[in-house]
Amino acid sequence: MKTFWLGIALCLLAPAAQAQAPSPAATWFRAGHVTLRLTDAAADFRATWRFDRADNGDNRILREEQRGSTRIDGEVMAICDDQALLLHYIRPERTHELRELDGPLMYLQLTLRLLARALPEGVSVAAAGRSFELKEPAAPIRTRRGAESRRDFNAPWQARGRVTREADGGIAFEIAFDYAGDAASAPRTALQLSGVWREDSAVRRFDDATDIAAWQVYRINAVPVTTAGNVHFEAMAATKPLRYATLGHLRRHIERAWSPNPKVKPIMECKS
Repeated sequence: MKTFWLGIALCLLAPAAQAQAPSPAATWFRAGHVTLRLTDAAADFRATWRFDRADNGDNRILREEQRGSTRIDGEVMAICDDQALLLHYIRPERTHELRELDGPLMYLQLTLRLLARALPEGVSVAAAGRSFELKEPAAPIRTRRGAESRRDFNAPWQARGRVTREADGGIAFEIAFDYAGDAASAPRTALQLSGVWREDSAVRRFDDATDIAAWQVYRINAVPVTTAGNVHFEAMAATKPLRYATLGHLRRHIERAWSPNPKVKPIMECKS
């Protein structure tokens, strides 16, 4: 199955279109680590998300979120070409398990798009610090995680921000972004986005010995979906969580097409 993490439109850190036509702006999407802090005062929502991509393509999000009086601290992982979704200290809504991944990723898409648009010269211009202002009267920013998961940041929208290079090479950013509601009479939404962009991941490898006994594991299936007479495949999580002792235990099951029988011949390799 083609990875749903890195293979759909503007995905976690490397959009396919820009990968085919490298440009300085594309460097914003080649990070290994991004810390993203979001404040939506009107919705009483604050979050800090830390995104890491391992050398083998596995991905992890550390989540700290506060909505009103409700606090969530947890972890999300996608491993082995995104064939498994792992959740720790997170209780997903049934049949909407992938929202635990999609929500943070769409705000990451928004942030990287704003940085790439504001600084098309790439990350090198941040060395001396750079302020920017963007305004768009007509075209919304559309974020996607396949056809079934989407979020539009409607026009007219505007963004003001600044980037600076930190001593360790990370790029610190602060962005004030506001956008129009779904209807002309709807109030505008104002977001504060800040954090640090780094080329190298904070975790280059998630070892086979990693203990995941307390994690919920969801198998990701490619499900055919018909839209306007056309059939395409969407990544969907099985609704029943599974349990595995370690990442290596899980990887071996995936290699055997999820068979629990160790005598079944592997059909693929999950790199660790």
